[in-house]
Amino acid sequence: MSKSLNARCIRRWEVEFKGRCDSKYSPLWRKRDLRGYILECALTTAGSMIERMAEDNARVDFCGHTYGWTPEFSEWYDERREQYRKEALAYLNEDASNDEIDEEIENELGCWNE
Repeated sequence: MSKSLNARCIRRWEVEFKGRCDSKYSPLWRKRDLRGYILECALTTAGSMIERMAEDNARVDFCGHTYGWTPEFSEWYDERREQYRKEALAYLNEDASNDEIDEEIENELGCWNE
């Protein structure tokens, strides 16, 4: 893909909220919100995707599976966190699909309603 993960997350959040940010449909959201609050949400989405992938890859390398967080793993991961984050960012910049980003957005919106 030619655009970074951050740029694609921003675009997908804009698409998600474009219809909602109109005074005809919502008394709360306005078009100005697309660049303020929505930008922050998009960057949070990208960051959480990177962090989750980095942690999952590190757990597989450490113990062979993607579940569990032990004190030993925590210490080991702290020393290697930046390496795994860089690898995850490089992978997601190239290979994250819009469907994956949309799914992450839906998960975050679901959390808003809880």
